[in-house]
Amino acid sequence: MDALAGEGIALALATAGAAVRCLTTGRPDTYEHAWAGLTRRHRLLTGALLAATRRPATARLIVPAASRLRPLFSAAVHALQ
Repeated sequence: MDALAGEGIALALATAGAAVRCLTTGRPDTYEHAWAGLTRRHRLLTGALLAATRRPATARLIVPAASRLRPLFSAAVHALQ
C-alpha cells in the first residue's frame, strides 16, 4: 500500500499500543483482531485508490474527479491521517 499524508506513523503508533495492551493483558491472540479494526479504513480507502489506478480508464479520471469533488477528496485524505 502506498503512503499518503503520514498515516503510516499514526497506524504504527496505534497498532503498537494495541500490541502492548494485548500482551499486558495476557491476550496476545487478540492482536490480529485489534490490528484489523485499527487498519480497516486505511486498507479499504488506499486499496480502492490503488485498484482504480491499475485500470488506465479509471486512472485518468482520478485527478479530474478530485478537482471537481474537492470536499470529497479532502475528506478521503483526512480519513487516512
